[in-house]
Amino acid sequence: MITAYVPVNGTLTPVEVEVGSAIPADAVWIDLLQPTEEEMAFVDVKFSLDVPTEEDMQEIEVSSRLYVEDEAVYMTATMVTQADTPMPQVVPVTFVLAGHRLLTLRYAEPTPFRHFAAEARRHSLACASGEEVLAGLLDAITDRIADILERIQSDIDGLSHEIFGQRGGKQKRNYDDILRRIGRSHSLTSQLRESLVSFVRMVSFIARPSTEKRPKSTERAFKTISRDLTSLSDHASFIANNTSFILNATLGLISNEQSGIIKIFSVAAVVFLPPTLIASIYGMNFEFMPELAWPLGYPMALVAMVFSAVGPYLFFKYRGWL
Repeated sequence: MITAYVPVNGTLTPVEVEVGSAIPADAVWIDLLQPTEEEMAFVDVKFSLDVPTEEDMQEIEVSSRLYVEDEAVYMTATMVTQADTPMPQVVPVTFVLAGHRLLTLRYAEPTPFRHFAAEARRHSLACASGEEVLAGLLDAITDRIADILERIQSDIDGLSHEIFGQRGGKQKRNYDDILRRIGRSHSLTSQLRESLVSFVRMVSFIARPSTEKRPKSTERAFKTISRDLTSLSDHASFIANNTSFILNATLGLISNEQSGIIKIFSVAAVVFLPPTLIASIYGMNFEFMPELAWPLGYPMALVAMVFSAVGPYLFFKYRGWL
């Protein structure tokens, strides 16, 4: 699907474009969402571009993602989609600046695109050129990443209180659920860090000195976005380290509980070993065993077994092993 956005009184009006039809000459943003081969070829011919294919967008080399060709700037970055679901995904998005017009190519619908398009339709924004639209999109993407990181930080704080907080009565921690939540937070943070790195490179690339003069407001916007992305990248690293600490602490608590259970079984084995030995001795059926003929032999054996069990227990208590 091809959507052209035309500036009208400070807002952006979307216009759906069919293959073979005319694209508004004053459109500053051309958005390609899951385009077909015919739509890709139509846009390439219409704007004399060589828009990368979906396979080209998967390339990880910086030279394949950020380059200039025929005075058009091609930039590809990764974005996190479906961050509010159990299965977030990282998808590539391509931005092309050509003749003060922005062209975006994506095979998913990240939230910032939808929010920015809706905001630009309702309110007056700086959107007179492709550079201003790109700055607005990057600002929306930065805000979205900040919101996701804030939510992850809140989840990690909740996990910390749940792990290190006092438990009343017989309430037990659900370590399976805790480990799954830690894993989801760590995975989402890693995806956000990957996205942040790609956008930091992209903004640095677009903000470099060029032959074309841009408005000072746009230059300031790109510099502000670059600083914000760098700060978010540092914060994402902090959250990743905090998540690793929470994971190690959880595994340590699980190990301590397992050690406590093993200690209980070990003590029980030691306590019941002497009585078992006495019972085994007097359970032998030899003909010459004087104790078998004693009238008090049975009660004496019971008393011996009790004392042999109580003795190790008191010794362990004295040494502080229980």
